[in-house]
Amino acid sequence: MILYMIPGIDSYNEIQEELKFLTTSGVRIKLLVSLNKEKMTVDQFREEFGYRTSTILPVLAELKSKDLIYKDDRQYGVTPYGKLISSKLIDFIETLSMFKTQERFWKNHETHVIPNLFFRNIGSLSRSTIIEDMPADLFATHRHFTELLEECEVVNGVSPFIHPDFPDRFGAFVESGAVVHIVVTYPVLKLMCERYKDALHHVAALPNFSLRVIEEDVKVAFTVTEKILSLGFFRPDGTYDYSMDLVSEDAAAIEWGNMLFAYYWDRATDITDQDCARILK
Repeated sequence: MILYMIPGIDSYNEIQEELKFLTTSGVRIKLLVSLNKEKMTVDQFREEFGYRTSTILPVLAELKSKDLIYKDDRQYGVTPYGKLISSKLIDFIETLSMFKTQERFWKNHETHVIPNLFFRNIGSLSRSTIIEDMPADLFATHRHFTELLEECEVVNGVSPFIHPDFPDRFGAFVESGAVVHIVVTYPVLKLMCERYKDALHHVAALPNFSLRVIEEDVKVAFTVTEKILSLGFFRPDGTYDYSMDLVSEDAAAIEWGNMLFAYYWDRATDITDQDCARILK
């Protein structure tokens, strides 16, 4: 019989005791997470969380025995190893909190299309909000999106669909001096060449605009600037959900968005006027 190793399961078998130690005690988690931010005394722990000294001291001793924290006079702090462990623990907690508070967004969209490399860092989006259309305001999400892009100096976007506002909106960004890079799929490029050939020809001649096409069937749409990330997905039925976007102004989310954009940009090829002529034949 051949035994196959399952990534994740095999790792769990090796560290299950450590995982239990880190996650089965609320006191342990709170103390370790707090020490990730700053040094604290027992009195400060007691004031912060309302625990008795008799509850705090044994937990601190446990963390110290694992070389996660140290004691300096009356203050406790994390060791370099404890900093690593507590930072990953914080990321895990914040990611689960994001999935819980934004449950409908993550459950009702085809989020699995995100490349695995970026799924591993999905916690970078934990400081985000969901913008959603309301029955009395069916264009709230799109309006919010366009407002976010105002006065941005760099606009990078990936789009597997075309919105009627697309040519005018991004044309205005380019003419205002913003550096605009766009990646589209071939079906979108074909529509752009058919419907907006003149506008495309105009912005393509400007030095601050670049357009690339990707052969892959991309199923995520997002725009990232120096100030904001706006991210949207398709529904399970195959239609794009215009009514709901994840938006973040957090530096970690913007960095995540820029890296995701670079991933698609590097897999795409430049577009020229000749490409439109060829497509329209």
